[in-house]
Amino acid sequence: MLRILSMKQSKKYIFLTSLTVALGGFLLGFDASVISGVIKFIEPEFNLTKIQLGWAVGCITLTAALGMLIAGPISDKVGRRIMLKYAAILFTVSAIGSALAPTFFWLIVARLIGGFAVGASLILAPVYIAEVSPSHLRGKMVSLNQLNIVLGISIAFFTNYMILQLADSEAPWAAGLEFDKWNWRWMLGLETFPAIIYFIGLLFVPRSPRWLLMHGEENEAYSVTTKFFPEAEAEEQISLIKENIAKDQNKEKVALAELFKPAMRNVIVIGLIVGIFQQITGINSVLYF
Repeated sequence: MLRILSMKQSKKYIFLTSLTVALGGFLLGFDASVISGVIKFIEPEFNLTKIQLGWAVGCITLTAALGMLIAGPISDKVGRRIMLKYAAILFTVSAIGSALAPTFFWLIVARLIGGFAVGASLILAPVYIAEVSPSHLRGKMVSLNQLNIVLGISIAFFTNYMILQLADSEAPWAAGLEFDKWNWRWMLGLETFPAIIYFIGLLFVPRSPRWLLMHGEENEAYSVTTKFFPEAEAEEQISLIKENIAKDQNKEKVALAELFKPAMRNVIVIGLIVGIFQQITGINSVLYF
């Protein structure tokens, strides 16, 4: 009975921790799609050309790519949780900066800052969740991040619509907040609230036991592992993580040509086809414009 209770408590803790970390996916989806409601207002306000308008939409992907490249190696040194905290801060700065941007230049700067957070969240949230989840729950827990991305995209559309409705409202409080005058600024600024919640939530998330073991923090790693697994299984999980770390460290480097051998060729081709078809459908034009 105690073991069953312990397993239920562990699953609950894993779920809550994964859900908290997956809020980064929500912010990612929201940040990427909220611009769809903004463009028709910033175009006349800043007198933008179509190229400038496209840049306002797409600039976030530039720093997102850079964020993905640097977030992984840095997180190996300082930790996943710390990097996700920095991402939450960047989301907050980007949201406030975008909402208060006096010129098109500063709007782009704020969006570029948010791009780093998008890239870091995209790669680190699923990595952290995978590292703390048991193998039989890993797929479900990691999928929470993808679910939150889609949820963030959807909520961005709904909040944009809500702000436009409030702009036409006769309610005194809506008039006082000037939704009609600052509609696009409210659309961008709303992201501040989930970003702050994300940062606060990360304060209660433990460091990854795998990362702790990689840096010799065995006592803390064991303490954290007992939160995710029944105590009777914690030692076994620590041993498995140590074994995997040792295997990774002892892996031999292989030549780039190995990727083009028959064993890997089909995997790479399938991956490329999936990536290309995700974009060639034109979904980005729907999300952003």
